Amino acid sequence: MDRIDAMRLFVRVAEAGNFSKAATALGVGQPTVSRRIQDLEAQLDVTLFQRTTRALSLTEAGERFYRRAIELISDYEAAEAEARGLQHEPVGLLRISCSNSFARRIILPAIPPFLEKYPRIRFDIISDDALTDLVEEAIDLAFRFGHLRDSRLMMRKLAESPRSLWASPDYLAKRGTPQTPSDLEQHDAVLFRKGLYSDWTLRRGEESVTVRVDGPFAASGGDNLLQAAQAGLGILLAPNWLVADCVNDGQLVPILPDWELDRLPINCVWTAGRLRGKTKLFADHVTDILKDAIDQC
Repeated sequence: MDRIDAMRLFVRVAEAGNFSKAATALGVGQPTVSRRIQDLEAQLDVTLFQRTTRALSLTEAGERFYRRAIELISDYEAAEAEARGLQHEPVGLLRISCSNSFARRIILPAIPPFLEKYPRIRFDIISDDALTDLVEEAIDLAFRFGHLRDSRLMMRKLAESPRSLWASPDYLAKRGTPQTPSDLEQHDAVLFRKGLYSDWTLRRGEESVTVRVDGPFAASGGDNLLQAAQAGLGILLAPNWLVADCVNDGQLVPILPDWELDRLPINCVWTAGRLRGKTKLFADHVTDILKDAIDQC
């Protein structure tokens, strides 16, 4: 195994956190992965991993080697593409992970114009409201919301989407329209599936009000909550890009439009190295699509 392949294997094990996951992702046996890491350690004359019966972690030397390895691999791949004359014509497969609603509203509409410019790209989209393991599924680029906690992943914030409150005209005709934030406590809400209630903080100038809401419907996906709000099951707190089509055709109307809620960060994440090549091109393209979608509502 040459040095570049050895570094790639090392990076995969470091990101997976154990030999078994790395072996599965690479399609080889766990003993093979373990033996190759041992060979690399012998070649470098350092211990890269601290091994216990329950965990695998990088040593100080391993941390230093990891940081250098991901940069060297990225530089090698860029040089390889340049030598083949591919740097101006990206080719190959892009494996993308995102939520179902983000795929429907942002990613799928972004693909046709991207393929018009780069027809040699192929897409494999994994849309799931649960978080996909980027290493195990060999994901090139994932799109995730909020403030990320996984320090192993590289991240770039693409946008911050405004969030607002929305309800169907039928719901408001039956239950009335909230006039103040405190009125929300007397209404039903459709909620992301994380508990029996949710706290919403609304701001207007220097004034800030937090209200506790609950309701008859909770779900894990934005599309499910959107349909529930359209059906009149309650008030929805959602980013503007998710509801734009429903607002523009009158299925949902804004509630308390003079009040603001915290914006939703939209990030792209990947496993290692610098964002470059076809992956960077698509991330930049999605950023432009997001700006347009956010401005629509």
